[in-house]
Amino acid sequence: MINTQTRIYAGGAFAFGQNGAVEAIQTGEYSTLVLWSVHVNTDGNLIFNNTPFVTNGTYSESQPMNLPTRLAQLRSKGIGIIFSVGAGGTNDFQNISKFVQNGVPGPGNPLYDNFNALKQAMVAAGGDIDAIDFDNEDYMNTTTMVNFGLMLGNIGYSSVTFCPYYASEIWSDTFQDLINQRGNNFVSAIHLQCYSGGAGMDPQTWGAIIKRINHGTLLIPGLGAMQSSGWWQNNAPGSNVVTKQSVAMYGNGDWSGMLRQGTYDSPDAAMQSMLGGETFFFYCNQTIALPTGTFQPNTAVFFGGAPWWGSAPQCTGYELSGQCTNTYNEGGACPSDLQNQFEAWSGQKYPVDGGFIWLYDSLVNCTLSTCCNGVSENNTGALALAYRNAIYNGLNAGAENASKPTGAQRKSEKIS
Repeated sequence: MINTQTRIYAGGAFAFGQNGAVEAIQTGEYSTLVLWSVHVNTDGNLIFNNTPFVTNGTYSESQPMNLPTRLAQLRSKGIGIIFSVGAGGTNDFQNISKFVQNGVPGPGNPLYDNFNALKQAMVAAGGDIDAIDFDNEDYMNTTTMVNFGLMLGNIGYSSVTFCPYYASEIWSDTFQDLINQRGNNFVSAIHLQCYSGGAGMDPQTWGAIIKRINHGTLLIPGLGAMQSSGWWQNNAPGSNVVTKQSVAMYGNGDWSGMLRQGTYDSPDAAMQSMLGGETFFFYCNQTIALPTGTFQPNTAVFFGGAPWWGSAPQCTGYELSGQCTNTYNEGGACPSDLQNQFEAWSGQKYPVDGGFIWLYDSLVNCTLSTCCNGVSENNTGALALAYRNAIYNGLNAGAENASKPTGAQRKSEKIS
């Protein structure tokens, strides 16, 4: 396949992962990064996961993420940028409906002004946004999604994408209406959830819908990566958390993966403070002087990447190195499992144009795990590349197999 689309959704692990996250996405060689998830509150303001970042028509991150500059860096390397709106268990599209119920909003409408500010912030940093993704799982209403999409088009967004986990008339009606009113390919891709609630979904169902409405729309099914417990689960440290007694990050080691530090009453409190991107940290029970600085009691120092532990009786180390597991897919979640599934999807009646991985944050949390025969090599970029290659190699192998003549065809050719 030529121009196979390889996409990955990413949340807090990218937002707070600093330059290491940018490097990991580049190492992974994905064609598009999908920032997940933008929430819309009752005032029409925008929140990236739990971090307000566009308020009253002004782009202003309540906690530093530096998204415009970092995303512009990726886009300068040819990586597409999409922001995804909505998620399961939210009221995002219910809130959006309030601002679009009387028609397509324009300037002065809080929803319009905030999405305009989001786009302009990216442009001002030298980047842009290629599409807004509709991950509508709370308010299935065609008028709401159509008016929202038309508003985005009027602002200057070149396209929208859908992220359904089932096929329904509401999605297909929205698809048809937006194509009718904004032209071919305004709905540029269907990011089909084939994991979790959408496990077992056959891309061929949506392939038929795309052929009927707009054949230029890309069909991009997605699967979940291996999952970790994360740092905090069920009011306790997650099962993947491993404790290392009497250690701290080696003072003369590579500290470039340091994300932040803070003061906490306990290691448990430090774990509950996680923003995303942290793979290990050390907690100071006593004062410790290292070449990188002096750290006082109750200080936690957080890192992304792999630890280089050094002996330090004053501290305790914690890392996410327990075994990761398949949580969301029917057929396994290692890169080899995903490759088999993408190969099976390729070369069928309705072509699959690429695939996506959910979720970059899962890759970060499994970086230090030995799951999938240690494919991560303790490096998030290497793990990201392994999952990207699962999409690419699977789809291309399937397409190649489909193009080979069958036994009956070979026999007919020989007779003739």
